[in-house]
Amino acid sequence: MQKQIFDTSFPENYSRGLYDEYNYDLNATYTGMIADVIFSSTASVLSAMKSMDHPTAFIIDKASNVFVAAGIVQYFPNEEDPKKPGNWSLTFTFNENDIPENAVTYRLSDSQVHSHFRAIAVDKYHFQFATPESIIIIPSYFFSQLYKWLDENAKEGEEVCIEYEGVFQARVAVEGGEKVFAIEPDGEIKVLIKDDAAIQK
Repeated sequence: MQKQIFDTSFPENYSRGLYDEYNYDLNATYTGMIADVIFSSTASVLSAMKSMDHPTAFIIDKASNVFVAAGIVQYFPNEEDPKKPGNWSLTFTFNENDIPENAVTYRLSDSQVHSHFRAIAVDKYHFQFATPESIIIIPSYFFSQLYKWLDENAKEGEEVCIEYEGVFQARVAVEGGEKVFAIEPDGEIKVLIKDDAAIQK
C-alpha cells in the first residue's frame, strides 16, 4: 500500500498533536511545506558538514537529547576505478544503531545548525520559526508522528508506504513478526548531497 501524505490522517494528527502538546497552531495544510523544510534543511546541514574521511550524522532529537531520527551522509569511493570520483550516499533512519560508530554527529538541539532551517524556511516558503525551541519541536515531532503513523498502519504481508512526492518516502513492513521501518529522501533532496568527489573534504 502506497499513499500520498495528504491522503492519510497524518497531516491532521501532526497538526492536532502540535496544538495539544505544544500549543502550536500549525494548519494541517502546511504539513507538506514543513516536510520539505525539514528534509531540505537536514540535507543542507549534512552537505555543509560532510567529509570523505568519515560518515556524518545529523540527529533529530528532542530538547532533552532524546533520539527521534537521523540523516546520515557517507562517501563511497569508486571501487572499479579509484581514480574516478566516488559517490555520496544520503540516508535517513529511525534507529540510532544505524549510525556508524565512526560518524561525526551533529544534533538538531545544537543552535549552530538552526541557521540552515531558518534560511530554507524563508527562501522556499517565506515563513519564519517563531522561536529557537520551535526549530527543535516542529521537526522532532514530525518524525515521531511519522514513526507512529507507520507503526499503527503496519500490516503483515504488505509493505505500507507514505510519501510526499519529491521530498521523502517512509515505509514499514512486518518481517518475522517484527516491524521494519525505512525512510528515503526523494527528488531534489537527494541532489542536495552531490554525488561526486569534486567537493573539498
